[in-house]
Amino acid sequence: MTIKLPDFLTWSTLNGLRSKMGAPLVERFGVQHVVTVIELPVIDRLQGAGIDVTADQIQVLDDGTLAYKGYRVLVYIRDVPTIGNRGSMPKYHFAHCRTLETMYRNHRAERYVVAISDSGLFHVNVLDSGIKSEPMKLDVCQNCLAHIRWKGFDMQMARPRRLSIVDQFRLTEFFDKYPKDLLSVTPKHSSATASINTYTDDWPDVSARTRSRRGYKCEKCDIVLPGVEAKFLHVHHQNGQKHDNTDGNLKVLCIGCHAEELMHAHMKSLPDYREFSERYRRYT
Repeated sequence: MTIKLPDFLTWSTLNGLRSKMGAPLVERFGVQHVVTVIELPVIDRLQGAGIDVTADQIQVLDDGTLAYKGYRVLVYIRDVPTIGNRGSMPKYHFAHCRTLETMYRNHRAERYVVAISDSGLFHVNVLDSGIKSEPMKLDVCQNCLAHIRWKGFDMQMARPRRLSIVDQFRLTEFFDKYPKDLLSVTPKHSSATASINTYTDDWPDVSARTRSRRGYKCEKCDIVLPGVEAKFLHVHHQNGQKHDNTDGNLKVLCIGCHAEELMHAHMKSLPDYREFSERYRRYT
């Protein structure tokens, strides 16, 4: 059954009566569209087209790599005017390198998005007569490789050698060493069962024997530091457990390379690091 209001009972008349009665005023009926934006979980968006971010949303970790909301991420320029050859396309970044620092300083970091895919393919929007989106292979930034000294990478290397390391760089290998999920490592022990993470009493002897047995050579950059120079050569516990002196867990590193290991950036403030940097500048 349809109820029709009298013709004289216009909206203004009805609202006038309601106003005198102290009742809520009537709004015109109509279709109201309520839009609820449903966002995919952060990890799904990072693995897909990436997320637009501002510079202050990206966290720089102690090891120099980049993080966003609990995930180690890659940063790249998604929108490009045209497709050029691979060498002229934007590079992707995994560290707060000189390139990113320059972009931030010049207020051009708003062009970046963060992603996490390890396929080597990045979602790129080509802005040429419209917007065309497609997955594209991008090269890693050489300044990022130098920032963490990936496999001894140095900008002073001969160009063919540098390009070879760039070409062989694989994100799967990178994320093996620098995990994506920063909260994924579940502690194996409780406060009651965990060993105290400190050096063993025989650590000085273990360290000396390890350096001697491995020829006083840094296993990352290949610098040899015998004799009194051995003070710049450290023995690193790869799993972070100082009481685990098994041979496979020990790695001989110069102080320059040791300072680039995860959570070892504090070493850069040591007097030995500054002395090493001055004497062996190309290794820091």
